[in-house]
Amino acid sequence: MNLRRTVVSILAATLLPSTALAQAPGRDAFARGQASLEAGDAAAARAAFEEAAAASRGWLLPRLELAELAVQRRERLAEERAALLEAAGADSDVPRVHRLLAELAELQGDDAAAAESWGAAIERMPYDHDLKQRRAAVLFRLGRFGEAATDWERVVRARPDEPHLRAQLADALEQVGRHEDARTHLDAAIRLLPGREAPVRRLARFLERRGEKREAAALHAQADRLRARPQQQQRNLRPLLPSKR
Repeated sequence: MNLRRTVVSILAATLLPSTALAQAPGRDAFARGQASLEAGDAAAARAAFEEAAAASRGWLLPRLELAELAVQRRERLAEERAALLEAAGADSDVPRVHRLLAELAELQGDDAAAAESWGAAIERMPYDHDLKQRRAAVLFRLGRFGEAATDWERVVRARPDEPHLRAQLADALEQVGRHEDARTHLDAAIRLLPGREAPVRRLARFLERRGEKREAAALHAQADRLRARPQQQQRNLRPLLPSKR
């Protein structure tokens, strides 16, 4: 995707809704929907957004808000997914469309469609690592371990100090036979969480699967000792944040 299309995608996601809000016939209904959301009345918000969508069928924003409600409340998933796809089209340049289609598909258990929609969102927002992380998890569930590893590697390069990402990447690398690389990230997770049982236990189980019983046993014993430590002592072992200087 070229730079011009990336810029257009970002502008569509940010500037278009406010422009449409000033022109759409359903703008009053949409404003009521926003007010209802702020008041915590999801049913009234949904009714108002439906009214706004019906009043201005070419206006995408009410449809997006209805899809957000469906995701948040875990209801009307199929209906809102179909309606959003019809309103926006599969080739929409608005990243939010594809993010919502992915979330709706995941909630319906349609991981194949979710992976495709996450990919479309990433194409339009290539520097959003949260999107890559979400797609990696779906790809892993689908058994597409190499692709999942590629996504997680990109995320880890951007966020090297997050141990849970290291662990997820290690799982994918193990599945594709990159055992040394997996070990590297499991070791890094231990360094990032000094004194914690979980990353030590994870490495021990990894080594068990590799047949390295002696080292695995030693690590299990270490994890047992860490588990026995008082909780207050474990909390005091949190690593310091890196200096911003």
